[in-house]
Amino acid sequence: MVILNDMSKKNICGIITLYNPPASYLDNINTYINYLDILYLVDNTPIINHKDHDSLLRRFPEIEILSFGKNIGIAAALNLGIKEGLKNNYSWLLTMDQDSSFDEDQAKRYFSSLPFIDSSCVAVLSPSHKVVSCGDDAVVYEKRNEVMTSGNLLNLLLIRHIGFFNEDLFIDSVDHDYCLRANLLGLEVLQAKNCFIQHVVGDLCQGSFLFGLKKKTFHIHSPKRMYFIVRNSRYINKRYGKVFRESAKTLNKANYRRISRCLRYSNRRRAYIKYILKAYLDYYAKKYGNRVGL
Repeated sequence: MVILNDMSKKNICGIITLYNPPASYLDNINTYINYLDILYLVDNTPIINHKDHDSLLRRFPEIEILSFGKNIGIAAALNLGIKEGLKNNYSWLLTMDQDSSFDEDQAKRYFSSLPFIDSSCVAVLSPSHKVVSCGDDAVVYEKRNEVMTSGNLLNLLLIRHIGFFNEDLFIDSVDHDYCLRANLLGLEVLQAKNCFIQHVVGDLCQGSFLFGLKKKTFHIHSPKRMYFIVRNSRYINKRYGKVFRESAKTLNKANYRRISRCLRYSNRRRAYIKYILKAYLDYYAKKYGNRVGL
């Protein structure tokens, strides 16, 4: 694997958040850890697995584990990574999900593009989250209003202007909120047009409706995750919808599709209805945080 030189590596730290991770997360870490000086691992799994942590540290000495025996949420975990990065004078923080990985060529191109980024105005750098045409050309970026968290490089030099991730949101839309705040300040969020990360969204499910006449295989989040998706999307719409109309419209369409899939194809329709209704009620009551015991 080709990696950045030592001087470049010292500018980059990383954060990965775990929650009951599959065994594949170890292989995923292996696809990018050589580009980092250190990787902070926040384990949100409620029961601490000390044996697994010991094995992890033996395999990856570049990892520092932060674990509290409870789920503190994505936003709080990312903020821990930011604070550690700032304390240790890193310039960039890689934010990774447990189910995301880089192809070797994509990682090389992505991290090699970092020295050419204007750190005075670029708040977030992101790979594409879908497979795109690449070739051997330099990575080309385009401005975006918002991007998903996984694979992002956060500019730690601009944190004092943007602020930390909103921990009231707990999980879901924390990335959109951060990016939109950066945009409001005139800072740039850039996403690659010809470089991508491999990312899994939700669990693969099979379902049917119309008494089993219509069947479909699709990715879907759990009922409790849908609670956060629905509640926090309402927050994003309220706070940013007037300024970023297209972003709000896109977010609404995506959520309507998710809700439709849940209610049409899932065999857990009652649970989805329960948590979707609770999401709307809590939003209007301005109740945030982890209110469903995730």
